[in-house]
Amino acid sequence: MSFSYDFIGVGGLSYDLLMRVARLPLADAKYPAELLDKVPGGFIANATCAAARLGLRSGYIGWVGDDPEGTMLYTDFLAWKVEPTGLVVVPGQVTPFTLVITDAKGKRAILIPSFPLYRAELTYEQLALAGQARVLYSFPRDAVWCAQLRRASLDGGGLLALDVENAVPMHGDELREALRLADVIFLTEESLRKLRTKRLRDVAEGRQWVILTAGKRGAWGLAGGMRKPIHQPAYHVPVVDSTGAGDTFHAALLAAKLEGADLAEALRFASAAAALKIQHRGARGGLPTHAEVEQQMLLG
Repeated sequence: MSFSYDFIGVGGLSYDLLMRVARLPLADAKYPAELLDKVPGGFIANATCAAARLGLRSGYIGWVGDDPEGTMLYTDFLAWKVEPTGLVVVPGQVTPFTLVITDAKGKRAILIPSFPLYRAELTYEQLALAGQARVLYSFPRDAVWCAQLRRASLDGGGLLALDVENAVPMHGDELREALRLADVIFLTEESLRKLRTKRLRDVAEGRQWVILTAGKRGAWGLAGGMRKPIHQPAYHVPVVDSTGAGDTFHAALLAAKLEGADLAEALRFASAAAALKIQHRGARGGLPTHAEVEQQMLLG
């Protein structure tokens, strides 16, 4: 099978308004806040840029409004060498944003407003593009969304990877059914609770890789046939900002898998990529190259 892309991200696009306060807000209180920046964001989009930085030919499928922020997101994809062929500009809609609030100690809160574009339907042209990727990377938005992406990946002969980010709307049996469609599943401890289990082996099925990321405690991975998960410790490096670390980890693990790495090798490569990322600020600051990740692995 000849693929036009190594990696295509679908959905999960916004811009981030970065604000700083002395301490995170409590109920019924007012705080002065400093607006630090307006930057491109969105967890799937961040991972797509990370994949491109690692050397994968990357594309993106999603939606923006016909406003300056939509233009900013489109232009930023080009800067990262991501081909936004499937990015649709929707007249009359505003581009989604996320509010990221940090305090003096580095703790943060993220507010995700609801926008109509988050419920946009995939078009025939977008699904045809999705079938041209060696790996499709998205999230379980709803059952129809997951089924459409699975069909596209099957038609094209590629893989489907789903990120069960904490804010995904699905949970319980509905979420479990959707995840059966994926080849690679990324979980957090919170998303495990959405599945009403504490064990990766309750999620994994025959062909799947299931990955649990837990920040400074490292990551665990389970593949079909394994009796217990593999643990990959986190690299000990100075932490400047953890924003985007998980997105980078996911992109790097998928890049390693596409290169033929086994699960243990892919976990180590992904952990090294995340270690480089957290030494820089912002969701896309310090995204590493493949050579930089290899160097980090040599340093240990």
